[in-house]
Amino acid sequence: MASLLAAPSFSPQLRIFQGLRTKAIKTLNSVQLPAIRCSLNSNQTLKTCKICKTQFDPLLNHPRACRFHTAHFGGETKRKFESVYTGGTMNTPDSGQVLQYWHCCGSEDPFDPGCTAAPHSSYDD
Repeated sequence: MASLLAAPSFSPQLRIFQGLRTKAIKTLNSVQLPAIRCSLNSNQTLKTCKICKTQFDPLLNHPRACRFHTAHFGGETKRKFESVYTGGTMNTPDSGQVLQYWHCCGSEDPFDPGCTAAPHSSYDD
C-alpha cells in the first residue's frame, strides 16, 4: 500500500524529453524576432485598403491581393425554408433556429476571407 502512495517514477526517456522541452521554451522566450513588414522598401509608406481595411504596399499589390464578400453576413429562420406544400410541417425541431451565412456565396463561416478577389484600392486612388 505504501508503494501506491510513493511519488511516481518516470522513465529516463520522459525525464530527458521534459528537460529538452524546458530548454526549448527558455530558448524561444529569449529570442527576439524582427518586426515583419509587408513592404519591399522600409521607407515605403503603406496604404490602407478601403475595401478590406488592411494596410498594403502599393508595389506588392496584385489582381488577387484583396479578398472580400460582396454581400452581408446575416440570417434567416429555418422556418422560412420549409414549405407545407413539399411535406414540411412547420413544426420540426429547430424550426425557429436562425441560419447565418454570407448572402453572396452561402458560406456559414463568419471569418471566411472572402469569395471575391481584386487588387487593393486605397483611399488615395
